[in-house]
Amino acid sequence: MNSLRNVGLFPALIALTPLLAGAQGKPPTVDPTFGFPLPKHSGANQVLPQDAKWIWGSSVRDVQTVYARKALTVGKPKVVKLYATADNYFTVSVNGTKVGGTVPVSTDDFVWAKIHEFDITSLLKPGANEIAIAAVNAGGQAGLLCRVQVDGKPVLFSDHTWKVTDVPPKDSWTSGDFNDSGWQDASELGPASMSPWGSRLAGWPAELATQPAYLYHLPIAPVQISYAPDVNHLSWLPATKHVRMGRPVGVSGPWKLILDFGKELTGRAIVTGYHGPFEIDPGESTGEAIEKPYVTSNSSPSPYSAFRYVVLSFPATVDKFEGDVTLDHLYYPVEYKGSFDCSDPLLTQVWYTGAYTAHLCMQEDIWDAPKRDRVRWMGDLHVSGEVINNVFADQFLMEQTMQRLRNDAQRGHKPSELPGANVNDIPGYTCAWIAGMADLYRHIGNRAYIESQHQALLTMLAFMQQDFDSNGVFANNHRQWPFVDWAPLFNGDTPQARAATHLFMVKAAREAVFLLNKLGDSANAAKYNQWAEDLTATAQKYLVTDGTFGDRRQENSMAIYSGVATPSQVSSIYDRVLKPGTPAWGITTSPYYSNYVLLALSQAGHTQDATNYVRSFWGGMLAEGATSWWEGYDPTWEKNNFHAHLQADDGTGYFVSLCHGWSAGPTSFLTERVLGVRSTGGGFKTCEIAPDLGDLAWASGAAPTPGGPLKVNVEKSGSSITVTVEVPKGVSAKVTPGGTITKIDGKAGAGVSTVLGAGKHVVSSE
Repeated sequence: MNSLRNVGLFPALIALTPLLAGAQGKPPTVDPTFGFPLPKHSGANQVLPQDAKWIWGSSVRDVQTVYARKALTVGKPKVVKLYATADNYFTVSVNGTKVGGTVPVSTDDFVWAKIHEFDITSLLKPGANEIAIAAVNAGGQAGLLCRVQVDGKPVLFSDHTWKVTDVPPKDSWTSGDFNDSGWQDASELGPASMSPWGSRLAGWPAELATQPAYLYHLPIAPVQISYAPDVNHLSWLPATKHVRMGRPVGVSGPWKLILDFGKELTGRAIVTGYHGPFEIDPGESTGEAIEKPYVTSNSSPSPYSAFRYVVLSFPATVDKFEGDVTLDHLYYPVEYKGSFDCSDPLLTQVWYTGAYTAHLCMQEDIWDAPKRDRVRWMGDLHVSGEVINNVFADQFLMEQTMQRLRNDAQRGHKPSELPGANVNDIPGYTCAWIAGMADLYRHIGNRAYIESQHQALLTMLAFMQQDFDSNGVFANNHRQWPFVDWAPLFNGDTPQARAATHLFMVKAAREAVFLLNKLGDSANAAKYNQWAEDLTATAQKYLVTDGTFGDRRQENSMAIYSGVATPSQVSSIYDRVLKPGTPAWGITTSPYYSNYVLLALSQAGHTQDATNYVRSFWGGMLAEGATSWWEGYDPTWEKNNFHAHLQADDGTGYFVSLCHGWSAGPTSFLTERVLGVRSTGGGFKTCEIAPDLGDLAWASGAAPTPGGPLKVNVEKSGSSITVTVEVPKGVSAKVTPGGTITKIDGKAGAGVSTVLGAGKHVVSSE
């Protein structure tokens, strides 16, 4: 486990922050690490200590049993302990004798979180022995974890050397003389600490190395404290890290304190200086912390998670609490290289809230959310990754996460072979992997990275082509999950979900062509360009009805975003579906897919509508107290104890994340479509600056490039627009200010666009 690095320095920095903010005009960000210098050593090459790995077979299916075996050689040990669990359930045998395991519990979705300890000493004989485990996956993700200790020393771990099969074997498969030579090597999923399992495990015989060395720690004190009778009756008092509170007047039984740390944070709660009994219940909202915390602990520190509030619960035998309470904020160090400001302070706050949301999701990988699922999902990363590109220009964590996502899809197949599944087992997320790689290359320009993905790109494209029927329409032949959105008709294998996925396939094919051309692979670029044209033609033939691609925002937004919709169809889509007030706006679209709604509206020439949507939708979250963007939201949902009424993941309630990277899209929208800064070539060698202010009087900001920040300031006065740009070395910027250009750097201009090189330039238009 990492120590709390630099904790002595950070309190001094925190104390200086208000002074620095006043001198420099700090933007409206709640990020407590904003302005911190990057550490000199990232620790990216840290080697974690040896421990068990989560393992499984070559593929994961719902309602699946994997049988695993491993030989254990011992002499004459005093005590041999076996520790195991599996998502969802398992049975373990030693030398043919059943030892124990787990069974489903209707009231507990986290049976796998408890590590089971078995004393197997009496079942062993000197020499070779056989450990055999049957692990059952009821649905979703699956994994098996096992560790054996002989006289306190670990001697055996679950890893790729275990033999596995998902074909039901003979009854004798648990015995030592069974022949498993036809079984395959296990697939390693990751370390014992990996998400989503590691943060919830209880009873593992060693401290999990849950944080890689490139994550850092910052102690944060609470800002408010209250007694916690219920969600709706809290009387807050100022707080510091040292808390001294007695039992509330009139309460004779158990009692609770609730501490507010002021904002959504990632990490763990730490209580020191108090030695009596208590329970720690973190929550992203007061309701979650008091009523149904996602994680809980009866000792300090609490498990790593994301939260703002902490409830300390005391039994009736405790009359007072005195101790220090801090939040050990775990974060990935970044520099805010991009920026945004405009004449509407609400939009500026939206931009920085999205940046902070993406930053909180940057942990050991770039996760969907730091509370739940704490997993790399490519659809989420397609949105949050572009925010990261526009704000932080991170390379290490972006490339690592993208690589791991693609490796997961290979499912143990050789690199030269087709993958065993879609990325995250979702066809649309495979599209997002290709589009995300193109986005990353346009911003960072790391040719070595896309060269390393060349073969993986081609094999994935070939895999994708197997998913179409004889008419060339997406048919989900691999029978995976064609998830599009947490909205009616878009989270199952429906015609609407298939249509939206087909349209995303067009976008992916075109982005693949962009990458292949950059790689100099002209033959495959031509091949997949033709495929993109064929997919477009079949979409036009089979997916269009009376000028639109359905009656919902999801598939129609993707039709515009992918470039499939013709100009006349774009007009029809806007009038009938995307124009605010049409019936489609009465059906929920999640913050995730609202990203594509924003982009589609802007591409259709209605950036003002998109900007208004940002104000009402994301601004609505801010009005309800958000400090990071929520996984699910609709302005019409119940606001009294709001968190209990949020919907996502086919459910409603506190489990819904209040920090989800897939909801951060407005940050990219404001940079790319309002300020209008968009890279068009690798590493910003070419870009366009096409501001679309709408009702804003001015907007300014910066986009990070490999050569430094590309700074843009746009001012509007009546019909006149003035664009001031600072173009870094190595960047060629096509400026389209809007209207006819009248002056370029004080000299007469003409036309609607001009291409500018390095230096500071002023372009005026009418």
